[in-house]
Amino acid sequence: MIRAILVVLLLLTVGVAASTPSRRTMPAPAVLTGSAAPGAFFDYVLVIVMENHNICDLLASCGGTATYLSGLAGSYGVATKEMYCHVNPSLPNYLCLTSGSDFGCTADPGPNSTTCTKTAWGATNIVDRLEAAGLTWKGYMEDMPSSCYATDSGNYVVHHNPFMYYSDIASDATRCARDVPAGPSIGSDATLLADLGSASTASNFMWLTPNKCNDMHSCSIHQGDTYMSGLVPKILDSTLFKTTRAALFVTYDEGYDQPVYTVWAGSLAKTGYLSSFAYDHFSFLSTVEANWNLASLTPNDRDAPNMAEFFMGQRSRGDSTPPTAPFPLGIVLGIAIPVAAVAIVAFLLLRRRKGTKGSPAKPGPSEPGSAKSPTRGDEGADEDEWEL
Repeated sequence: MIRAILVVLLLLTVGVAASTPSRRTMPAPAVLTGSAAPGAFFDYVLVIVMENHNICDLLASCGGTATYLSGLAGSYGVATKEMYCHVNPSLPNYLCLTSGSDFGCTADPGPNSTTCTKTAWGATNIVDRLEAAGLTWKGYMEDMPSSCYATDSGNYVVHHNPFMYYSDIASDATRCARDVPAGPSIGSDATLLADLGSASTASNFMWLTPNKCNDMHSCSIHQGDTYMSGLVPKILDSTLFKTTRAALFVTYDEGYDQPVYTVWAGSLAKTGYLSSFAYDHFSFLSTVEANWNLASLTPNDRDAPNMAEFFMGQRSRGDSTPPTAPFPLGIVLGIAIPVAAVAIVAFLLLRRRKGTKGSPAKPGPSEPGSAKSPTRGDEGADEDEWEL
């Protein structure tokens, strides 16, 4: 009897289990860190910062002479109204790109050496945000003698290395090990290119500062354009860029009251795309923050429009006016100076009048040896006069 009851209970249990929908307990989603961390627009970004040129110094379409960079802009996405950080010279723009503020800097002092750089020294920066989110980063500096080098050396200048301006990087040995020479020799980027050979060696956020000749600071546009024509194809053809969601961002630190050249490139970027929407360097930070859902650093990047429109599948902002070069100052002066000279001569001619006739003044007594003061009559009754 007991056996029969057990059999019935067993059959009932099986029947209930069969009629109940199966539920599988899902494990908690893994927190992705480092190279596995996905982004909205890209999983990896490489930034290259060049130096000291307006966009139309470079783009052939508006009078520029950088052949390779013109082609890169035409092939991918170019921002034609990127107004850097609206400040000069270099350093405040590098700080804007990495911490969302120029800290009031109006020169290029060394780290932690002046009021503005002492303020930057304690500031929260993009590295803090990346590491807090489990993301990796690395800075590559051409011609830097050794990691975290905080003074100028040859064509390496420290104010082009913004990571040295933040205490929690420059004073931290672990972080300093991620601010490295770009290659083993002058002008070399071999270390960077080797890291791009695998997702396991690449970082989510990478930054390259070329030396001050390759970045066009101290050498010609032709020199910098030739340098980029050799480097960028190697980047875009690297394993990282061909097999993962990697983006290349090329910009210039500062312009001179005109927009700077700014391009997004890589397999994720739109092709043949042009936007004349108003951006600045804070927009780059805003894009990185939107990509990985990072907290903003300052109101500047919080309020800046991000540059999502440059990526596949993202909506355009609808502004696409090609850049136009400002009228060259040399031509302006070449026209203005002769016109001004002619105008002055014409004015003088119009003011010319006939001198009045008069009889010579009667000589009066004078002291011995003293000169006689001339009068109108002395100058001749029929001579012309200029009245100015």
